[in-house]
Amino acid sequence: MAEQERPQRAGASGRRSKRESILDAAVELFLELGFDQTSMDAVAAQAGVSKTTVYAHFGDKLELFRAVIARGGASLDFDLDQTMLASVDDPQERLARIVLKLLQATTAPNYLAFIRVLTVEAARRPELTEVIRSLGVPHVVDLVTVALREDARQRGYALPDAEAYAGLFVRMTAAGPQMDALLDPEADRDPAHFEAYARWTTAIFLQGLRAGDLPDAPDSAIGQVFPWLSRANS
Repeated sequence: MAEQERPQRAGASGRRSKRESILDAAVELFLELGFDQTSMDAVAAQAGVSKTTVYAHFGDKLELFRAVIARGGASLDFDLDQTMLASVDDPQERLARIVLKLLQATTAPNYLAFIRVLTVEAARRPELTEVIRSLGVPHVVDLVTVALREDARQRGYALPDAEAYAGLFVRMTAAGPQMDALLDPEADRDPAHFEAYARWTTAIFLQGLRAGDLPDAPDSAIGQVFPWLSRANS
């Protein structure tokens, strides 16, 4: 007997609605059970579709996991692009807005849960890290690189390796709040607090760059700032 599918919410198309339902279900189960304990059968049941439908969209569980990660990254990239388009010409203001979006995204409960899953699973399942690596250097690094180059042009200082400094900027501005959120689920995610923090850290970083006499970045700096990513994938 064919498996029964529960009614789906209306969407742009039936195909898209089912795909999004499957991804939503996969997110919930990966976060609750981890990668190994999540089955395609369970995803199908959670999404209210048949197992055949799940496999029609995603060939296996690893492909499904990759799609979940890619969807989250694409959403962040869209938000960041909108931030860039809406920003004024001042690179410092643009960077502060990017940091604010980054903080909001990387301290969100779902993002933190995936970080926890990846941390636990990475040693046993290296292919999960490879899934992230295959997506390339985060788009946010590209956007920060453009803003840093523009600030250097406007302020008249030399920036030895804008992409490496952009990677450093992303890690330095996001790491503290993200660690706080990882350790304390009740950590403050107030937008006003994040905005003040974003402007503060951006100002400190740019003041250091504008002082001049900057050292060259270490070899393979992007790999050191994002050790699980490769410049070749950017």
